[in-house]
Amino acid sequence: MLEHNFDVDYTVPSTKQKIKINKDFIEVNSNKIACTDVKAVKYGVSLIGKAKKPERKHYNIDIQSHNGESISIKFSSNKVEELLEEDHTYYYIMSGLWQYVKKHLVTEYITALNENKGFGIGNTQVTQQGFVMSYTSGFLFWKKSKTDLVPWNDVKYFLKEGVLHIDSISDRRKKETLSLHNDWNAVVLNTLLHYLWQDHRKEKLAKGQTI
Repeated sequence: MLEHNFDVDYTVPSTKQKIKINKDFIEVNSNKIACTDVKAVKYGVSLIGKAKKPERKHYNIDIQSHNGESISIKFSSNKVEELLEEDHTYYYIMSGLWQYVKKHLVTEYITALNENKGFGIGNTQVTQQGFVMSYTSGFLFWKKSKTDLVPWNDVKYFLKEGVLHIDSISDRRKKETLSLHNDWNAVVLNTLLHYLWQDHRKEKLAKGQTI
């Protein structure tokens, strides 16, 4: 079976950004971060202009290292059509980022859950037992902020317009929203949730079993 090469070596015509991605590092112009040193990613495609008649597409990819250094890849299209040249460029870059960076970030989160360490994304904490969510209770001036664990069997999630929604099934007050474009590693969490919802993995995780 042939091995696929996911290396990226490309100069974006509109921005002149020179991009290299391989198993060892991500480099944009003179900025370089080792793949093993990547802490977080965020990316997305935004439509700019009126909702019913957008004027252009904006492509954004951000990578952050453990020591706080960051790399940004940004470019735009003045057209809003399916499968533009810029779309192919975006998918080409993302194929390398997925293979060499995002896969190991997902693996790190799985390892943390298996070791009962958990991790935080946005305003929520993800643990071996489920999501720790903040919510308000009471009425008017008697409202109080509370934090509670929503176990895996009470969690549902869905993705809509680049926003990841994580809700309690039994209590509508308990919910979190994460933007794939703006919240670091929301894209990684989205992939992790797909993985957990297969083969009863979240149920096994709740029982303390290795997934």
